[in-house]
Amino acid sequence: MKINEKKLDLRVARTHKLLITAFRDLLSEQGKLFSNITINEICDKALVHLTTFYKHFEDKFALLSATLTWVLQDYLQMSIEDRLRQPLQSLSRFMLENLLEPIVQNQKNDKGFTDFFKNYIGNISRRDFLELKRRGKPFSPPIELLAEYHSGVISLLVTWWIYHLEEDVTAEQMDEYYYQMVNEKIMLD
Repeated sequence: MKINEKKLDLRVARTHKLLITAFRDLLSEQGKLFSNITINEICDKALVHLTTFYKHFEDKFALLSATLTWVLQDYLQMSIEDRLRQPLQSLSRFMLENLLEPIVQNQKNDKGFTDFFKNYIGNISRRDFLELKRRGKPFSPPIELLAEYHSGVISLLVTWWIYHLEEDVTAEQMDEYYYQMVNEKIMLD
């Protein structure tokens, strides 16, 4: 790698970090809804020019995806088996112990955010099942159907949990609900 390429990579990483941090802070700010946050507002907070934003991200949905990936990087590094065995407990370690909880709590009434979040979590589930299939795990139902079903259940449970955070439902209880809704043998045998 040439020195100029390394400097460029550092600049790109710095710009991404500035935009993601600014967006994360806005999403966590009491009363700020995803649907009402503008790209200009993100850029102002990040001290990044609008044209620079569009060099890196197509729109604020692309930035939201990058932000969720950054916030959930440890979750995404977990083994697939751990994520599938205790899906809500695995997610809760990162949802409740880091920066995701204030975002989710603040955005729970924003349909644009919750729809995107459900799809984001669903896509993780789909990738997990496709990876298990690639590794040779046999599935009797079509993998696409199984992945869609699982991601739908996880998305439903996460959404329900977000709306009921103040009820102190534990991650263990959420995993119990999960196993009541799905056949454990399909997931992990």
